[in-house]
Amino acid sequence: MNKRFEALDAFRGICAISVVIFHMHFIDSITELSFFRGSAIFVEFFFVLSGFVLAHGYGSREGVKFKTFIRARFFRIYPLHLFMLIVFLALEGVKLLAYEFGGLSFNSLPFTNDFAPNEIIPNLLLIQSWSSYTNPLSFNYPSWSISIEFYMYSLLFCSIVFFKKQKKPVWLLVSTIAFILLYFKSDILVESVLKGLSCFFGGAFTYVIYKKLSHLKPSFLIATLIETSLLILIVLVVNNKFEYKPLAAPLLFFATVLFFAFEVGLCSKILKLRLFQFTGKLSYSIYMTHAAILFCVTSLGVILEKILSQEIAPMIETQRYLNFGGAIVNNISIFITLITIIFISHITYNYIELKGLSLNKKRWQ
Repeated sequence: MNKRFEALDAFRGICAISVVIFHMHFIDSITELSFFRGSAIFVEFFFVLSGFVLAHGYGSREGVKFKTFIRARFFRIYPLHLFMLIVFLALEGVKLLAYEFGGLSFNSLPFTNDFAPNEIIPNLLLIQSWSSYTNPLSFNYPSWSISIEFYMYSLLFCSIVFFKKQKKPVWLLVSTIAFILLYFKSDILVESVLKGLSCFFGGAFTYVIYKKLSHLKPSFLIATLIETSLLILIVLVVNNKFEYKPLAAPLLFFATVLFFAFEVGLCSKILKLRLFQFTGKLSYSIYMTHAAILFCVTSLGVILEKILSQEIAPMIETQRYLNFGGAIVNNISIFITLITIIFISHITYNYIELKGLSLNKKRWQ
């Protein structure tokens, strides 16, 4: 029960950084590679991992009370979510001052569109991704997936309590039905919810399969071949556009989580290295803080463009790009931005994430 899947933890960091680069747009840089332009789908990998890990932690545990369970999950994710919401409100305030007194116009007018005041309450309640009446990408847009995941926790708990011995087929059924509804583009539930249900409960059922096979560890050579093949397939799927990609990618993620959970092959050994474990530890902070940091970097480009009268932050179609002076400079800027995000994430991890976890323990002892 206390086993920690270190290789899977490393995937969190890799996926988080890939999503960060997906949200960057630098002309003639790595951000425009097909792999990173397709990396948004790694958010679904997060859902799969969460379902797997929570099924491991709670699927067979007896006597867990809902208040204890949901309180632990709340203090794990909500403090940083709330902090970043406050940060974005502050940034909108700065945008308002810049617009009123400096004549600077960013992508939109302050407190409009994605940052409209009526989106504050849905974000506070983490319901912004659950209906067509709210904007899932409002304020700290990566938090759309946190909105989905938080309530997945409650659904998982209910499945454990109410279905007990039948919970495993229920997980498979929920995931399968959600995939079918996605395939037929059903509007019974919004797409983001269907993605969460299909991947989260698919991840939970993947843990069931893992438990059944956990005594059949493959040899080092076989495991290395399988792990390498899975990583190559992930690169190919993420790198290319094809009709069934939204269905194929999660299925590949299920297989990847299943085989890497054994932690036998060379790839798993590499993922256990300190660097990968470090970024895995910071993955939630990286994911939640990067949008605000990228906003600041983009804003710097807009300001420099106005001061220097050079095209530094051009709008291409509907997307703001940055160009600090050619391919080499832009790629260096990406590296510096990533280091900054990781540095700030280390701070938020220590002073917000860990403080939130300790607050849970102290408050309810």
